[in-house]
Amino acid sequence: MIAQLLRFIDIDDATRDRGPEIWQIIEPHADAIIADFYRRVKAFEVGSQIDEITVRRLMVKQKQHWQSLFDSHFGDIYANSVRRVGIQHRNVALSQMWYVAGYMGLKIAFTELLADAPLPPIKKGRLIKALDKYVAFDMAIALSTYDAVLVD
Repeated sequence: MIAQLLRFIDIDDATRDRGPEIWQIIEPHADAIIADFYRRVKAFEVGSQIDEITVRRLMVKQKQHWQSLFDSHFGDIYANSVRRVGIQHRNVALSQMWYVAGYMGLKIAFTELLADAPLPPIKKGRLIKALDKYVAFDMAIALSTYDAVLVD
């Protein structure tokens, strides 16, 4: 399934090589982006109520997640980790609607960083295209766990 998904999204060696470069641009801003994400989650009361201790723990895990994605080269260890996260989200009854909406907010923030980076336009375009593929892969693997419960 992973190999087929990678081919479908057209993830090639060039895409894999761009992940660490994307993270290098995002990482200095990741804490602020993730903090803003969780402020929105709490403000909109998405999912179950979570306390501040849980939010702090989730913020650390969220940053680790994105770093591991961009460093993963789409390997099995990474995909299995994403499946576990997806199962946890499914088990706490996080709606797929909110999951996708959350991805959208983070992806926009990441895209804005890449667009504002002091790079030639063609380079920015390639990084943004790679970002789209990374996010699509990550979301597809995570959301596939919601369907797996129907089969399990």
